Amino acid sequence: MSKVLLSFAAVTLLFSCTYMEKEVPISEQDRILADSLHIERSAISGIRTLTTAPLHVLGEDAGLEFEYHPKAEKYERTRKKLQSAGYLLFKSEENYGNLPDQYALIKSKDQFDIIKLKCTAAPNYDISNDSLLIRLHDWHKRYSLEILGAGSDWFEARIAHIPTAELEGFAREIHAFCPDIAEEGVGNVEDLVQELKDTKTLYLWWD
Repeated sequence: MSKVLLSFAAVTLLFSCTYMEKEVPISEQDRILADSLHIERSAISGIRTLTTAPLHVLGEDAGLEFEYHPKAEKYERTRKKLQSAGYLLFKSEENYGNLPDQYALIKSKDQFDIIKLKCTAAPNYDISNDSLLIRLHDWHKRYSLEILGAGSDWFEARIAHIPTAELEGFAREIHAFCPDIAEEGVGNVEDLVQELKDTKTLYLWWD
């Protein structure tokens, strides 16, 4: 084999070793939890690349939950890997810096199961979980939402693409559906337009 090929093989091997996620061994307690929730142990191993915090049962055996301080790139890489294996990793409780946020893992390929599981709604605005789901399905059809997290009165989603010509109309639609987002959050509708343009992220909550 030529020196060039040997050098190429060495670089390829080094690259693979550098960027390949190592499988993390899991404890007996984690194995028992995984088996009881019918979650593959490899998925638990994926979570263990992120945190050593205790894992707890989410809801009525819906999945698992844990405290986590995310490191953006590593978290996103693991989230995508788990998603390709049929799992959804998402923020399940927002504590605004007072306590660690909670994250959860469920076995599902339907991202709207996150909204259903967390029973996200806004009763003060007559928005039920069902009506919220209808609205989110509509926005997803138009702008390709990717749900990143949800709680009882909030949700966060990434927006793949918003045509510039539709930004203002969409911002006004959001404001009508969730006035708190502008009045207690980013400011006015114009600020919301800029926020959507800059971040491509939708974060809604209701008091």
